[in-house]
Amino acid sequence: MSEEVLAVPLETELDALFGQYVAADQAPGLVYGLSGPDGLLHARGFGRRDDAGQELDLDTIFPIASMSKSFSACAALIARDRGLLSLEDPITKYVPEFRLSDGGVTPDGMPTIGMLFSMCGGLTEDNSWVDPFIDLPTEQLLAIVEAGVRLSRPPGAAFEYSNLGFALACLAVSRAVGQPLTAFLREEILDPLGLSSTYADSEVPDGVPRATGYSLDTEGRWVGYPPQRSDAFTGAGGLVSTVRNLTRWITWLGEAFRPDSDHSDPVLGRMSRRELQRVHVPVQPALFLGAAGGLNVSTASGYALGLIVQDDLHRGTIVCHSGGLPGFSLHMRWHPQSGNGVVVLTNSHRGNPVALATEALGRRLAREGAAAETVRLWPETVALCAKTDALIRDWDDALAAEIFADNVDFDRPLSERRKEIESLVREVGPLLAPRPEPELVSAVTPADVTWSIPGENGELICMIHLTPVEPAQIQEIAVRACGRSRPRAARPIDISPRRKEWGEAFITPVTNVEVRM
Repeated sequence: MSEEVLAVPLETELDALFGQYVAADQAPGLVYGLSGPDGLLHARGFGRRDDAGQELDLDTIFPIASMSKSFSACAALIARDRGLLSLEDPITKYVPEFRLSDGGVTPDGMPTIGMLFSMCGGLTEDNSWVDPFIDLPTEQLLAIVEAGVRLSRPPGAAFEYSNLGFALACLAVSRAVGQPLTAFLREEILDPLGLSSTYADSEVPDGVPRATGYSLDTEGRWVGYPPQRSDAFTGAGGLVSTVRNLTRWITWLGEAFRPDSDHSDPVLGRMSRRELQRVHVPVQPALFLGAAGGLNVSTASGYALGLIVQDDLHRGTIVCHSGGLPGFSLHMRWHPQSGNGVVVLTNSHRGNPVALATEALGRRLAREGAAAETVRLWPETVALCAKTDALIRDWDDALAAEIFADNVDFDRPLSERRKEIESLVREVGPLLAPRPEPELVSAVTPADVTWSIPGENGELICMIHLTPVEPAQIQEIAVRACGRSRPRAARPIDISPRRKEWGEAFITPVTNVEVRM
């Protein structure tokens, strides 16, 4: 039988993947969008948005629940960058009504604004408690808080998801900037980014197409919920938006990691946008069973500021957040390195759109062969790589003195290094003629590079790491011989002594780095 296959367009695959969600009655409707580095690439809706049977599309407005948190945290960083507040400020500086209860953990300090935005303020997880209070007026919430807030952990000690803490941090931002948070979001984020279909749920204009949220009654029939209107919890979960707007949002956030993107931005600078998407408090790693019974590894993940950051062992950094309200389940996730992302909005709280979004983004990244990171080598790294290659082939004391920093001879005499390298050359040699460009193996930063020097009986894996000051010289060099009997795929990709505790690890984002010279 022939092994030839005709590749199905990815959009066709994903339409089938998401279409079956509605066909299986997991929700009355679903709409998803696939984005690339320049924005929306493909979107499609399935099923109905309301009792009238109107179809969902990429301009249908959904409440986005906790996906609102990234917008509010962005507003906090805008205020911080203007000197209006500090993330290190205690919450009581702006919300003096906040009072700790005598019960619970005895605190050694007040939670800071940054702790509350990164879910480590010491307040207990409250997803089960908060839903009935979404529309609670701010004054009533403050009266509850003034009666005493109980801590389950010392502030800053560990991750614990608190909508209450996040809502109070949003109130602090509002008071620091001197206007309602919704007005600040509109003026400073939504209008400048062209997010014209994103609103507070209490400010949605009449006549816009809105999805109805549904739940199943005891007889298995879909029953709709009336639209909600938030107050005190608006910043934590009270925005509404569309697939079109959300794909624009995640594209703009991800641009901050790509060196080729525009470095000038009137809303929030690249450094602060990266801070928004950087782990501020880690979450414990885990090994768990997936839906199909396969093992999945959760590693090096954590909470950023209104966002979750995951470190995929092959693709690198993934940023995401879910949203859930009675009648709705939603998710957005993106791969900053490549600019690819997925937004999934469903109008029921049944099923698992997170798994679908994860699968969809994974397929997109696989189709592209997306790297975990792009490393652009310094010109000096490229030049010193060539000189080191020449030195290994034909040792010259003057060249060694030129390219090595003083610590290299101090750490180990150059005469010993020369003897070792000559021995390694004999082991795999004679060496083949040099190529116009080195055969790159890996790089972790622009200041280091690992490459191969092929020989008749194997190859030398060589690594150099440059100094951080001028003039750039080599502060670290390592060379290892790999005989021809060892398969290439099993040979080391990183031989730096600095990372020797890794062992010869191959399941790591370092194995999937795009290196540019």
